[in-house]
Amino acid sequence: MERQPAQIWLGTTMAGQTVTVWVSATTLHVFHRDQLIKTHPITLTPEDLAKLNTRGRPGRPSPATALPTGQLPANVMVEVDRQVNNCGMVSIAGKQISVGSPLAGKRVTLRIDTQLIHVIADGVLTGTRPSPLTQEQRRRLHGARLSGPVPGLPTRVTHVQRVVSSSGSLMAAGTKFHIGHAHRGKAVTIALEDTQFRILHQGQELATHPRPHTKEVTHTRASGHIDYET
Repeated sequence: MERQPAQIWLGTTMAGQTVTVWVSATTLHVFHRDQLIKTHPITLTPEDLAKLNTRGRPGRPSPATALPTGQLPANVMVEVDRQVNNCGMVSIAGKQISVGSPLAGKRVTLRIDTQLIHVIADGVLTGTRPSPLTQEQRRRLHGARLSGPVPGLPTRVTHVQRVVSSSGSLMAAGTKFHIGHAHRGKAVTIALEDTQFRILHQGQELATHPRPHTKEVTHTRASGHIDYET
């Protein structure tokens, strides 16, 4: 039986764009303007690769470089591929992480930094979760490789001001944060980034939270009673 051509989903934002595809017997990488945007497991025979060689050109070294054997720098992002089980969970470093029941049965890429896990399915960022992994656990992940930027969203930052309530909480972009009674009455700045919220007071970072969605901000100015002695 003749093998059917493989189809790789890159998301509607890539429609009409020219990409470069790098393949080996086991892995496919997609580049856009020299940026790695997709990694996908495949299975190709020597005959498949020979046919591709007649239509392509020699490839660069594999972009999915294995992790260095020495100390992993704290700010390095790594990625792994995992299968989502029927409950919408993936297993990583002996821990179960929920990525959502709509992804059940899919193979996803997890891009992991020091604080967050970015879940990518079919080339699209579908969610962000807090990372429970230590730096050593990240370095020892089975199948881990160095990762590029998270795809799916442009890089942008919006700053809004909020006053921490008497209960130690605040709201921004449809998300409620509890940062503790010690900060009540403070006028804080929230940096709304593509994948996370950073809460700042007088230049000091008080907390970081994953951004699970991209709901727009309805107002950017602080309101409420400010305690100027805090």
